[in-house]
Amino acid sequence: MREGNIVAPVCAVSEVAPVLREGASEVYFGIMTEEWVRQFGNAAFISRRQNEYAHISTFDELSEIIETTNRYDSQATLVLNTPYSESQLPYIYEILEQWETRGGHSVMLSDMEILLWLRNRKSRLKRHLSVMAGVFNPLSADFFKCLHISRIVLPREKTKEEIDHFMAQASPDLEYEIIVMLQKCEFIDTFCNFYHASHDETGYEGHGCRLSYTCGNKKVRHQSANDLETPACAACSLAAFHKAGITNYKIAGRGYPPEIILKSVRFIRQVLEDHHTARVKYMSTFGNDCSGLRCYYE
Repeated sequence: MREGNIVAPVCAVSEVAPVLREGASEVYFGIMTEEWVRQFGNAAFISRRQNEYAHISTFDELSEIIETTNRYDSQATLVLNTPYSESQLPYIYEILEQWETRGGHSVMLSDMEILLWLRNRKSRLKRHLSVMAGVFNPLSADFFKCLHISRIVLPREKTKEEIDHFMAQASPDLEYEIIVMLQKCEFIDTFCNFYHASHDETGYEGHGCRLSYTCGNKKVRHQSANDLETPACAACSLAAFHKAGITNYKIAGRGYPPEIILKSVRFIRQVLEDHHTARVKYMSTFGNDCSGLRCYYE
């Protein structure tokens, strides 16, 4: 199978070169400046990740990321993928201007206001539509294409059959990306309003998506927290996704330990080179057998 494009998360400038050397083709990251924290706090309002540790914090670091990715002939995507209030938008526009002026490559987003702003100013930034936008059908993809989207991250709640159906009707003028590692959740990203900070940070008992509860008399499944031991993945489906026309494979997990991100990049690269060895490579990389409960898109 021809190699695909691995898109990996980073939380610091120092993490960029290692993931690119390990086999990633692109990186994506968030920024949370001191000014933003002073004005709005450090919750998930800027990029669906709580707290500063999951972000870079200065505009100079934008330049460092660009310099490093250019040196590796790679790309970097700035994540600004949540809706913003009127008072927040000026700060978001300043970040985008800094990113573009310094040579940034692309931005991941879902806010219509920002899409229109980028289109009206004829920005050269490539626009990747976040999974938060919830593009579940080709008609929705066509709508966003009119707003100069170049890539769409498909919802991770879809099945392989639904993805095949989507791609059979999808515009060939767009790129498509799919999440293939880490952070599998039973809930729909687009409609998720759970708070995602950890107990150590807030005293809160856990992510909302990890709480066990019932709806009527039926117990609702909840996300397990064992990504470090048996990470969720879609490795066995990569060949099918490639055949369907998907060439960008995202590793989720901004804020995860750098070691697990590096292992995930290495694992996905090995499977892209030989998809028949997915289960063997999973065991040798993570030290455990994969579990059907941790499979994406089943």
